[in-house]
Amino acid sequence: MPSADTDDTARTQIVELMGRYFAAIDDKRLDLSIAESSFAPDGRIVRPNGTSLTGPHEISRGQNESLARFRATHHVITDHVIDFEPDRAHVRANVVAMHLWAPGHGDPNSLNSYFVAGGVLSVDVVRLGDAWRITRLSNRAVWRAGSGYGQMAATGRQEI
Repeated sequence: MPSADTDDTARTQIVELMGRYFAAIDDKRLDLSIAESSFAPDGRIVRPNGTSLTGPHEISRGQNESLARFRATHHVITDHVIDFEPDRAHVRANVVAMHLWAPGHGDPNSLNSYFVAGGVLSVDVVRLGDAWRITRLSNRAVWRAGSGYGQMAATGRQEI
């Protein structure tokens, strides 16, 4: 059984892993190297609509394609609850995410040019060598606001 000190170190590493991944999304710099340093080789994202992306290459490609329609995103992740097993952990965290449409995807100056969503992240991680990697990340949407979401639903692209 890991010691409390080990759990504290692992907790910090896991929270930072998640923070770095979402920072890369918000900073529009999610590339293959960041996906590889965030996800296990068979790591998977399960989107709120149930579709999934598997492996760092598919994750970086799919997320960048999906998020290209937004001029900005802002993810706030809080309340990390981490349950440890040897070399594995499960994280439950809250997320609030703002999405602002890019030009060509609605009027970027309109008050209806955004949507914000709150959800619960469920994240499984594994220790690979001296680093933690995500094996599964899912987001269960709890609420959405902003008429911009209706615009996204109308396009049939609800994978966020």
